[in-house]
Amino acid sequence: MSYARDSGGWGVSRLFSEIVLVPWAGVLIGLLAVSILVSFISPYFLTLGNILGNVALYFSWIAIAAFGEALVMIGGGLDLSVGSAMGFSGMIAALVLSAGAPLVAALAAGLAAGALVGVANGIAITRFKLNPFIATLATLGIFRGITYGMVQGQAITPPSNAAGAAFASLGSGAIAHVPVPVIVMIVLAILLYIALNHTPFGRHVYALGGNEAATRLLGLDIARLKIILYILCGLTAAVGGILLTARAGTALPDAAEGYELQVIAGAIIGGVSLTGGQGTLPGVLIGSALLGVISNGIVLAGLAGYWQQLITGLVIAAAAALDVLRQKLAYLRST
Repeated sequence: MSYARDSGGWGVSRLFSEIVLVPWAGVLIGLLAVSILVSFISPYFLTLGNILGNVALYFSWIAIAAFGEALVMIGGGLDLSVGSAMGFSGMIAALVLSAGAPLVAALAAGLAAGALVGVANGIAITRFKLNPFIATLATLGIFRGITYGMVQGQAITPPSNAAGAAFASLGSGAIAHVPVPVIVMIVLAILLYIALNHTPFGRHVYALGGNEAATRLLGLDIARLKIILYILCGLTAAVGGILLTARAGTALPDAAEGYELQVIAGAIIGGVSLTGGQGTLPGVLIGSALLGVISNGIVLAGLAGYWQQLITGLVIAAAAALDVLRQKLAYLRST
């Protein structure tokens, strides 16, 4: 009888360990649990219009930017400037449209703006040897200040011509009832998943975050790889910022202000390790979805907005604690 209890206890312990060691498994369980809870709070939650038009749409630009953030974090870095990159890129796209340029030129300019932020971060970290936290904290303020300065703190509304209408449809349009930003999020998730899991580039990223010194001994250009990662982070932030601006219909200098917390939270909650070398894009997608469900649940429950910050902070703390536990369990299994 004692053996049966021990076997049962070991089975439960083993199951728990297996779940914890899969970065996104616990988050998926949490997502399902929160979704069930919110569905009891409001029957409107599970309607197709709410799931696609509110929840998925809200977290789409968070997830898009979080994909790039995850790449940087898996590579052992950190980018605090994603919110500023989103606002800067959206403003540049709106300004180019307002100058009478076609949509393609505006989108290219917005993406270039995001890439510029990534280049600045990459050079500051690799050439000037600044700590990623300090470097990206500096660019957070620099590019937010540039965004305000370009328009003197004013909002920019794209023109009501064909290019302006096409730009607006990127944020408010839908294909088969699925919002365009959600489609963009899914396509980017698939492409980056393939790059991260089925190419030498992905292996290099994981190696860089796992052991930079050993990766350097393999003959890889570490500085070049880091710059590429920060450029990709800037580009995904730009995509998210452009879609956010298109949805709003107006480019505001404070657009996406504070979004860096949401973006980094989506990555951490999704199982991206704070120490680098670990993380998956499906996990980031699930983590961002959890943030979207929490935000929507707070609205449906009629709670004040500041509860979202409290709950998000608690979820981040729990995810960080889970990351530490995951590393301890992985170490114990390897010994």
